Amino acid sequence: MKKTIALILTLTLVFSLCACGAIEAAPTETPAGTQQPDAGTPVPETTAAPDAPLVLNVAIRAQDYLAPDESGQTILSFGYDSVQVYMKTNPEAAEKINNFLAVEDELFYSGRGEGDGLNALLEQATDQFTYAHHEGASFSSFSCMRNVNVERGDSRILALRYRVNSFTGGAHSLYSDRAYVFDAASGQLLTLADLCEDKEALEEKIYSYMCDQLAADLRYQSIPEYIEKFLDTPQEDALRALIREGAWLLDETGLAVFSDIYEIGSFADGIVRFHLSYEELDGLIREQWLPVDHTESGSVSIEPLRQGENARKDLLDKVTIDPAGSNYCLYADGSVYDLTVLTVRYFSDGVGFYPTETHWYASELTNGALQIQTVIPEGMPSLMIRYLDAEGQAHSFLMTESGKDGTVLLVEEASATAIG
Repeated sequence: MKKTIALILTLTLVFSLCACGAIEAAPTETPAGTQQPDAGTPVPETTAAPDAPLVLNVAIRAQDYLAPDESGQTILSFGYDSVQVYMKTNPEAAEKINNFLAVEDELFYSGRGEGDGLNALLEQATDQFTYAHHEGASFSSFSCMRNVNVERGDSRILALRYRVNSFTGGAHSLYSDRAYVFDAASGQLLTLADLCEDKEALEEKIYSYMCDQLAADLRYQSIPEYIEKFLDTPQEDALRALIREGAWLLDETGLAVFSDIYEIGSFADGIVRFHLSYEELDGLIREQWLPVDHTESGSVSIEPLRQGENARKDLLDKVTIDPAGSNYCLYADGSVYDLTVLTVRYFSDGVGFYPTETHWYASELTNGALQIQTVIPEGMPSLMIRYLDAEGQAHSFLMTESGKDGTVLLVEEASATAIG
C-alpha cells in the first residue's frame, strides 16, 4: 500500500482557479460508489478482529490564495487532512470508512456541512482585503485548516477527532472538534446507543460524572459561574447538551465528552473535556468495545533506507513527508502499538513539542518497517515518532541527525525538550 492511494480522493475534491481568480465549488454529488455508513443499523454482538494492522495514511490538501491585485499577498490559507484507511484482511470495512470520510471532506470543502467552505471564505477574505486596501487599513490573512488526530485504533475501534482552526478577523482564531468512532470490523459509524445496552443509564452516568468534576476538580472551577452568568439556561441543561453525537469518543483509557468553544466556558477554558475511565464505565459499555489487551512490547530504531540486495524485505508502507527529502527506514523490533508519525512545533514557553500534523498511523507494527521520506532540519527537530508499549506507556522520539557525523538518530522527547 502506497502513500499515493490517498490521491484517489482528488477525483472528487480538486482545488481549481478560474481565469478571473474565482474558485469553482466542489461537486455537489456524492462520488459514485460511495455510501455513508448508517448510524442506525444495529451492531452485531461480536466483531471479527482483522489479522493485519489498521493503517492510516494522511494526505494534506492545503493551498494559499492570493489577493486579486498585484501585491501577491496571501488572503486565505485553506486546507484539510484527507485520511485513507487500509486493512489488508478487511478491505470492505476500510472502504466503508473511507467512503464516509470522503463525503465529510467534500462537505467541509464545499461548505455544505459545518463551516463556510472554501468559496464563501475566499469571498469574505477578498471583500475584507479590498475594503482594507481602499481605506488604507491593515489586513490579516484568513485561514481555515482541518486536521485529524487518531484517538484510538485497534481491531475493534477506530476513533478519529478532527479539529477545525479558523481565523476570519478579530482578536484570535476559533477552533472546534468533531469525533467519529467506527466499528473497525464492519466500518459502521457508532452511536452512543451502539456502545451499551441501556443508553439512558450511560447518559446518566456521564452527566453525574460531569457534575462531580465541576464540584471537585479545580480545572473546572470557572464553569458553573460562566454558565450562570453568560448562558440563559440551567446548568443541568448545559451539561446534558454535551452528551450528543460527534462530541464523544473512545480512546485507549476511556470515554471522553467535549464541548465547543464558549459552550460552557470562556475562550481561556477552551474546549472543556470530561473523561471517564473504562473502570468507571464498568457494566455500561459492551465488552466488545473495550481496548484490546497486548502482551508483547518492543522498541523502534531508524537508519537510512538500504537499496538493492541490502534492502529490507519487511516494509509495511511508505510515508512521504517531503518528496525532496532522503529515505529512511523506521524499524520495530518486537511489537509497538498506536505507532504515529507526526510533525511537531517547538514552543519554548513550557509547552515543548506540540503536534501540528499527523502523517501516518498503524495500530500495531511487529518486527516490521516503515519507509519515511523527509528532510531533517537543522536545529530543533520537526518530526516525531510516537507509540505505546504493551502496558500502555507512551514513548515519543524526535528524528534528528548527529552533529558529529550526520548519523540519523531518534532522541527521546524529554531529552530534546531539556536541550531546547
